[in-house]
Amino acid sequence: MDDTHTSTDRTGLTRRTYLRALVAGGVLTGSGALTASAAEDAAIEQIGAGSIAHVKPEAAGAPPRTVYATDDLDAPYPSNDWWTTLLWRPLSENLWVHPLAARVTETGLALSYPDEWQVRDAPFTSGPRTDDFAEMGPSDERPIDADLTLSHPGVSDGTAARVADYGDWSVTYRRADGAAGIDVTLTQGSPFVYCETANGGVEVGLDGDASVWHERDHVLGVTVDGHHYGLFAPPGGSWDVGDDGTVASDLGGEGYASVALLPEASPKVLNEFRRRAYAFVTDTTVTWEYDADRSVVVTEYDFEVDAKHGDAEETLTALYPHQSRWVREDLTDWSYVSPRGEMSVRAGSGFTTEHPFRGLLPFLPDVADVPNLAAHVDAVESEETLIRDWQGEGTYWTGKNYERLLQLAPIAEQVGDAAAAETFRDAMRDELETWFSAGSDGTVDETDLFWYDDVWGTLNGTPMGFGADADLNDHHFHYGYWVKAAAELARVDPEWAAEGQYGGVVNHLVRDYANPDRNDDRYPFFRNFSPYAGHSWASGSGELPAGCNQESSSEAINAYAALLLWAEATGDEELRDAAVYLYTHEIHAALEYWFDVADENIPDDWGYDYAAIVWGSGYKYATWFNQDAESVHAINYLPVGGHSLYLGWNREAAAANWRELVENDGGDGEFDLGWYTDVLWEFRALSDPDEALSWYENDYTGGDFAESRAHTAHWLYTLDTAGTPDATVSANTPLYAVFNDGQRRTYVAYNFGDDSEAVTFSDGAELDVGPNSIATTTRPVESNPTLSGAFPTVDAEAGGGNGESDDDENGRGQRGGRGD
Repeated sequence: MDDTHTSTDRTGLTRRTYLRALVAGGVLTGSGALTASAAEDAAIEQIGAGSIAHVKPEAAGAPPRTVYATDDLDAPYPSNDWWTTLLWRPLSENLWVHPLAARVTETGLALSYPDEWQVRDAPFTSGPRTDDFAEMGPSDERPIDADLTLSHPGVSDGTAARVADYGDWSVTYRRADGAAGIDVTLTQGSPFVYCETANGGVEVGLDGDASVWHERDHVLGVTVDGHHYGLFAPPGGSWDVGDDGTVASDLGGEGYASVALLPEASPKVLNEFRRRAYAFVTDTTVTWEYDADRSVVVTEYDFEVDAKHGDAEETLTALYPHQSRWVREDLTDWSYVSPRGEMSVRAGSGFTTEHPFRGLLPFLPDVADVPNLAAHVDAVESEETLIRDWQGEGTYWTGKNYERLLQLAPIAEQVGDAAAAETFRDAMRDELETWFSAGSDGTVDETDLFWYDDVWGTLNGTPMGFGADADLNDHHFHYGYWVKAAAELARVDPEWAAEGQYGGVVNHLVRDYANPDRNDDRYPFFRNFSPYAGHSWASGSGELPAGCNQESSSEAINAYAALLLWAEATGDEELRDAAVYLYTHEIHAALEYWFDVADENIPDDWGYDYAAIVWGSGYKYATWFNQDAESVHAINYLPVGGHSLYLGWNREAAAANWRELVENDGGDGEFDLGWYTDVLWEFRALSDPDEALSWYENDYTGGDFAESRAHTAHWLYTLDTAGTPDATVSANTPLYAVFNDGQRRTYVAYNFGDDSEAVTFSDGAELDVGPNSIATTTRPVESNPTLSGAFPTVDAEAGGGNGESDDDENGRGQRGGRGD
């Protein structure tokens, strides 16, 4: 079997090879795509007024120089997804496909269906707390417990698996040994595994207590350790059931077969799966639309299928809760369990979801009388060093400095201190420009720069930390702060942000972690965001048994909020729409899986109602750096700003999360760690502004790193005055928010444009927003419409703002209707 993709289409090439050919030929050029240039061959590439290096600094880390892909694939390679361990090693780590789990082993592809929760001590951290980790699957450091092992008899044990093709949530790998070989396609959410072979058939090892309950020519129904599977050879083929626990088929010489996880063992279900078993998924594509008039994100998930037999054009796919809650189409009666909760099955060639988008603000408005606010601004302005060093000077900690200053600049403007605002922006500008210059006279600097790795197609900083360079971890966490700082500069200095000045380098950061352009030949599509999972992964390689993970959902949301602010500041509507899509999905996933606001997805017997880290295999109530409850909760609140209001969309859920924090931190409400006190009380203000403000007025001592007293005071007094976020009201502009104190609503919108903008809210309120400015208006609460989904019903009589809501509804949305 040669090293080319065995499936055929109208081009004879893989989708990405085809697209690259078009780009190279000048047929396709996306608005953000830059083809390779002669400048890339030099040590330093000039980009506007800035530059990046093409030489790895000596102190920098880098991902492996060997990438396990076939020869017809090249950089940029994806990372940070459920399957990207396949690129990092000759055989894979555990692959949490959902509902299936898989692993490429020495002998073949091991498949299993983890369907029982295990609760135990958290892996990968030390500490006294027990029962911190809930997962479906094996114990910490061993492979999945296989039900089946799928292999090609002509491929030697240990033959490397190489990625041959991939879609937005699917992957095909190849194991080839001379003329014999097998291509296997795995698709997230799919119960099917597809294989195509050369010079031979397939063998399926039954690895547990197995029974065959259906055997008819080319279709086999088997149960292994209580899990049910269908094995589908081509019509005309057959299965040979051996006494050694192995079944085999020569596939009738056709060279293809599929295996499916079945929701139950019955001939009727087996036949329904057989009808779709030969519609091989060859590509998966997500597209999105931001409907501003309705303030929703419409997302389409499409499957490209190749009918190996018959004319079936539909497949079966299992939807995650964040999809089934907002899906347009009907669903079947079948479902699977998974580490994300129940996955309901859809039959078709795709499906569409509509998620509410409730806006964000670059900063909160000036609606409250905040005592001594000008003095708090002056206190920071007088600091000798505004770019502070706490735990290191890498891209993450430098970004945290930016967050503090970009919050302070607009507050300084609100108190009439233009000089302080410019001081804060000057500090950010100087630091950004230092990093945005890779060297001079052809000599690359050793530190404080960005360099392009053409082996993988990624932009790394030096220094970084947290494995961000060697493992490609956390790029969205780091770079989100940088892009957000650039957006604040662009708000007042659009020339600085122009492509010919420093905006060009900012756009390289954007393209590295959140590139919406599949045709870009320098950066992959959506590096961090996993379109089917609905959220990002922080782990670049997924090189741990529990799979990929993400600790700080809030920093991921911050990264996409930064993207939206940058797009608005630079007038890039295409990027704006992608940012709205990313921001909205990341929020809904955070509410579903980290906060479980509908109380449906995290296991009841775990002992926690919230997860600090979501893993491919489950949930963890601990951070990577400690198991203190203050850190465990704050890591999914920070940084707090105008993008964080989703944390208060369901006040009762926010109050319940606060109670869990306090209970697990000793029960006295005194936070002794000292790292996140401001952040914790800013979160509390989203459910009980009175209590949060009382803490500030009686017990405030000093700001956290990346926080300031000015910002904390401004946040707490604003929410105490305006009320908590009201998600039942939307607007026809991306930068907006609505607050509700039970008696009145406060409507806020920001306009980055050069002309005034008329904003209309869904309850009839209107607001005229001047050029590059923020505006507010208020009016009495006349009605409180209910919004389906992971939001509460706003009840004016219950207070709606100050104090905790009496509404204890989970706010479950309407899942897609059940079909036959």
